[in-house]
Amino acid sequence: MTKCSTRFLELVIASTALLGARAGATTRTLDWKLLPDTAIPIELTHTIRADKATVGGLIEARTMQVVHLGHGRDLPKGSYVLGHVVKAQPVRPGVSASVLEFRFDEIVTRQGVIPSRLYVRALAGSMETSEASYPITPTYMDLSNERVLIGGDQILNSSRNVYSPVSEDEGMDVVGKDFRDGVFERLRPAETISGHALLRCNGTATVQSVGIYAGSACGLYGFDMTSLTHTGRNNRGTVELDSKYFTVKLYAGSTALLQAAPNAGSSSPTAEPL
Repeated sequence: MTKCSTRFLELVIASTALLGARAGATTRTLDWKLLPDTAIPIELTHTIRADKATVGGLIEARTMQVVHLGHGRDLPKGSYVLGHVVKAQPVRPGVSASVLEFRFDEIVTRQGVIPSRLYVRALAGSMETSEASYPITPTYMDLSNERVLIGGDQILNSSRNVYSPVSEDEGMDVVGKDFRDGVFERLRPAETISGHALLRCNGTATVQSVGIYAGSACGLYGFDMTSLTHTGRNNRGTVELDSKYFTVKLYAGSTALLQAAPNAGSSSPTAEPL
């Protein structure tokens, strides 16, 4: 093993042990298998900047609500999702774009560590996250006290139902529910342009944990002149953000809707970034 590989392994082991202790977990490895495309909404606990991050540096996030993993297992709100920086490059005008590459590769629970390969379906800045976390202030003309999720779905506090606009003629369609332990709905197929590429997000047949995200959320929200070049779905879990104009920064409080990567060898939409 090379010196660089050894150092990287030491960083992973150290960070896992440290954060496992924070979460009251052991560091034993669990053989739990995440079902492909299981959604996990997370919030970053600290800022990652392409001009200050180091390769192998820890990325730490926490789950925003309960996540049902199947087989009678739940991931509690506040569980740690850990990753590391793969590449960090600040912007150099006229020379190179800013690049930030990272992976989320393990989940820390009280029972132990779940090795995971996770990809980013949607990523939102701290401002968009804040706006989606609280109801719109009602006015004398509108007393609905609704909350608008990232991607456009709406929650009415009176019914706790999640609505999605279908069309001006058909009105609103109930697509999910806001329960005590979180917001749940099926993910819906969606497409968006990220840079010069078409990003295609798949739907799910099962209800998923979405946090503050709509079932149709896909791509970047609140990141001007920044591209989600790779989601990590088809790129061994490596997520890549780049910008020709700004140094890429992910501020603490930013959120993401992650999904478990499909099993090796499964087919994927060709329009999705690799």
